[in-house]
Amino acid sequence: MIIMTLLQLPSYEKLRSLLLESMVDGGGTVARTQLARFAETLEIEENPGDMLPYLFAAALMKRLDPVRNEQMNLYLRKYDVPQITLFNLLAQKYPLVANASRLANSLLARYVHPGEPVSFLEIGIGTGRQIVSLLQELALQDRRPSLIELFAIEPNEQCLQQAQENVMQAAESCGIRVAFHPIPYEVERMPDEIWSRLAVGGSMLVNASFALHHIRDTHVGSAGKNGVLRKLCSLRPAVVVMCEPDSDHQTSDAISRFVHCWEHFSLVFELIDSLDIPSEQKRALKVFFGREIEDIIGNSEHLRCERHESTTDWIKRLERAGFSPNPDMNGLSLHIPRVVSSASDEWYIGLGAGDINLVSVICAVPKKG
Repeated sequence: MIIMTLLQLPSYEKLRSLLLESMVDGGGTVARTQLARFAETLEIEENPGDMLPYLFAAALMKRLDPVRNEQMNLYLRKYDVPQITLFNLLAQKYPLVANASRLANSLLARYVHPGEPVSFLEIGIGTGRQIVSLLQELALQDRRPSLIELFAIEPNEQCLQQAQENVMQAAESCGIRVAFHPIPYEVERMPDEIWSRLAVGGSMLVNASFALHHIRDTHVGSAGKNGVLRKLCSLRPAVVVMCEPDSDHQTSDAISRFVHCWEHFSLVFELIDSLDIPSEQKRALKVFFGREIEDIIGNSEHLRCERHESTTDWIKRLERAGFSPNPDMNGLSLHIPRVVSSASDEWYIGLGAGDINLVSVICAVPKKG
């Protein structure tokens, strides 16, 4: 019912029709003109609901006219805040990210035994926010391992250096020994010798927080994601935990991708509007997600990096790669805020709005035998 209402909005119908028109021979010029006129009718400051159609209009303009897209983005820049501030805001105030990270850490902590060594593989560690939270939680529970061998994958070397500083500082304050091994690669481009170094046996815990959907396909058939999952399974880790948005932006069909993108981010923006934070922070969060919308809608197929998939499709990939659901999913204590709905099965815990799932924490183990 919610989705049907979202897809009946006049702005949605207008933007979808302009996308269709732009795909017809000779329709691009007319679509650009109408798109610009449509964007001029939107009042972001007076009407918060105009932000979503404006961001979609800007994304569509990128497909049709990069110069006009840049002009539209100039208008949005007055709502920008520093990136690190946004990440902290997401982690602290945006309940889907905050609670997904907390649930992922709770699952990982089950495999950490006091006084014993453990290996972690962090895919897309960013600046180390989640592993820092895990270290603090382990110290709070007095479950310190004797040593954490942390293999940190992050293609952004500046972030990787910041992550090392943050993690080592947290480790010292928590009284936990950490050996930090930086790996400055995209996970799908890691050389075989690094994969060989990671083969440390069943004590390894793998965490991929909002990272694996960035993997581009190496050729038709989505071999990029499948190949990484197979390599992860070959390490025979104790557990793999993934946090991923639940939507289908993997498809190459532009119309289908537009529909799924509108469905997903309409609900994300409704959730943001329900938060008890200042209006300028709400606008900043929306502009942050607008960058994802622009990538999904505005970038060409070979340049897109926000390739979110449905939870069902991720589970299929995991099964094909040799994984099965984690038998220890049951009994996890959930303390989800009222603005967020939750669901779960043997593979995942889902967080969303109403009866629509938006983010999943997926937990898998290698099949036996």
